[in-house]
Amino acid sequence: MMVIFNDVKNKKEVIDKLINDDNSQNNIKHKWAKIIAFFSIVAIAFGGLNDTIDAVDKIYNITLSQFTDIPSHNKLSKIYVRASEELLDDTFGAPSYIKKTTSGDFIKYYKDKRFILSSVTRDGAIVAFLVFPKNNFIPNTSEHAGGDNLLFTPFSSKESVTDIRVNASRSVSYYIEENPVGEFSNLYSSIAGYSEFLMPLDQEKQKLFYRLSEALVIGDNVSELVVNLRNKVIPNFYGYSIEGLNDLESAILTLTEYRLMMK
Repeated sequence: MMVIFNDVKNKKEVIDKLINDDNSQNNIKHKWAKIIAFFSIVAIAFGGLNDTIDAVDKIYNITLSQFTDIPSHNKLSKIYVRASEELLDDTFGAPSYIKKTTSGDFIKYYKDKRFILSSVTRDGAIVAFLVFPKNNFIPNTSEHAGGDNLLFTPFSSKESVTDIRVNASRSVSYYIEENPVGEFSNLYSSIAGYSEFLMPLDQEKQKLFYRLSEALVIGDNVSELVVNLRNKVIPNFYGYSIEGLNDLESAILTLTEYRLMMK
């Protein structure tokens, strides 16, 4: 009985620490966790031992899911290029949205509470994927060319860019680039980009996107325009690919698609 009691007590302490460490959580959530843990301990003392242990485990897992980023990080850590596409459904469940590219590849979007993942699959394997973090979620980008600070610094902080694409239109505006550097650069390239999936572009960014897009269409020298955009825009999505940027343009999450999946 003492061992079981200590296990419950330890889980309560973990829950309290996780909530206390997160300054964005309010007192209601803090009290909720304490109340649940308290009643779980009382229930063990008075009977229903097996059922109570199961309940405590469920409460513990739900609390981790609701009040921490741990489950989301664990899901992302399982996904990598060249893995079986079955891994996606096993990790996230059924896709929320599916598209097909002109080359015949499938793009599947998976929804998590803290991000949306779009994957490009071919012949049963993942050939590329993009991660679109929601507000306040900080994914682990240590393997990326941009490192841990990828989503906090302008594109210009990364060097060795091999390809870029930009689009500016009413339906979607985005910028995406490929970088051959990263922890697994011998297996696939690092991808970073900006899309208006969270909100429309502000006036300054809109001008940068339209000028670069127009220059690419008419064949003007775009070096200065690319430098200006990379200096002033911070990535809000990232990913990895063995297929370059061609199919990834179709996989970029738009504002409309984001709203659709958030319904």
